[in-house]
Amino acid sequence: MVEDEEKPRSKLYVFEPLIHRLPEVAVPKRHVAFKERFLWTGVALVVFFVMVQIPLYGMVGEPGSFFGYLRYVLASHAGTIMELGIGPIVTAGIIMQLLVGGKIIKLDMSDPDDRALFTGVQKILAIVMAIFEAVMLVFGGWYDPGRFSATATPLSTGANVFLIVQLVLGAIVVIYLDELISKYGFGSGVSLFIAGSVTSEIVWRAFTPAASAQYAGQMIGAIPNFIRAMISGSSTQIGEAFTRSNLPNIMNVFATLIVFFIVVYAESLRVEIPLAYGQFGGMRGRYPIKFMYTSVIPVILAMTVFANVKIIASLLARAGYTFLGTVSPASGLVYYLEPPSGIASVTADPLRAVIYLVILVVVCIGFAWLWVQMTGMGPRDIAQQLQDSGLSIPGFRRDIRVMGWVLDRYIKTVTIMSGAFIGVLAALADFTGALGSGTGILLTVGIIYGLYEEIAKERVSEMFPAVRRLFGE
Repeated sequence: MVEDEEKPRSKLYVFEPLIHRLPEVAVPKRHVAFKERFLWTGVALVVFFVMVQIPLYGMVGEPGSFFGYLRYVLASHAGTIMELGIGPIVTAGIIMQLLVGGKIIKLDMSDPDDRALFTGVQKILAIVMAIFEAVMLVFGGWYDPGRFSATATPLSTGANVFLIVQLVLGAIVVIYLDELISKYGFGSGVSLFIAGSVTSEIVWRAFTPAASAQYAGQMIGAIPNFIRAMISGSSTQIGEAFTRSNLPNIMNVFATLIVFFIVVYAESLRVEIPLAYGQFGGMRGRYPIKFMYTSVIPVILAMTVFANVKIIASLLARAGYTFLGTVSPASGLVYYLEPPSGIASVTADPLRAVIYLVILVVVCIGFAWLWVQMTGMGPRDIAQQLQDSGLSIPGFRRDIRVMGWVLDRYIKTVTIMSGAFIGVLAALADFTGALGSGTGILLTVGIIYGLYEEIAKERVSEMFPAVRRLFGE
């Protein structure tokens, strides 16, 4: 008998000793109970919200948010150790998926050893990206006191290095919180931190009764301001409550609700493929393929790319190269990667809106296709799963190639359509000026919807342990 030749090992195995030395969250050796998952998810969120309240020590002035509207997608909080947010994690994931998907790095994701290697290298790369982004921000001049006062003394090299260390440590904590939630909680840390950041921003901008000293004592929250205007009986104040541009208004609240209902409706759309279970007398069932097949993942990946372009552009601009744009761009690529917020801004600069829309849709379609190929959601992967479960498609041979061909007709179309739809919806949502940014609302609703489905599945498996086998647990 001729033994199978051992497959060549990936060159990435050179990182294996370093991966083993890195701290990691242990894989659970038993099924994690429903209540325990809730507990760990809550603990991780509490730690995250505590971190966003810790300011960077040694920072002079209030630099504001470098990432602008992207801060919602990145769970970034200006002037804190959470300035980088989830950016390093997602950027590392994008790079690794591109390398593996493009066959530049040869890894078999069905092999547990290769999959563990992929995860370990991705963690190392996330730390490297955190260092890179922190260096770009600090030495790109974002925390330079000269931005606030021409007579200010520049930060010393030691002070800049200390800022970098704080930013990197904050990013590393986020990396391990994400790992904790992925193994012991619900969803992923990346998704939960986005949802938590956007939700807190919506609550603040919609309901806070705090007064703004900058705008004649007006209430910041759109709803309290509207209530005060109604009580005053002044038609001018009521009109301003709907249309004021400097603070949240009621139209922003309506835009938020509209985006919410559109996403919920889109998440419920699906195509159902009939299936037959050969071992039980041909018992019939259906395999649902969601219209939002890749959910909101393409937008998260696209916005992370935009954020990294902005980081690089700021450093190049400081060196005198402004072809990509600047921190507050009036031209260049970065200018078109930021959407005009509000209908008035869109009508004032329609070309910018159209270019942003086209770029976002194209990038989202590309990432949707990449995500399907890299995460076992492709037609052949699904066909293999169905065949292994003893399922077949009525009217077709129980052959993985035939089943893959049938599924390909649906999955390929849905992948492209879902990527395009989520890109268009994200852009239009941003154009409306919704609270917490339109993209932020879109992501939050999609994340919460997916989290609800996961919790419901976990609850069923907790009540009926035999059901876990259907979920591959």
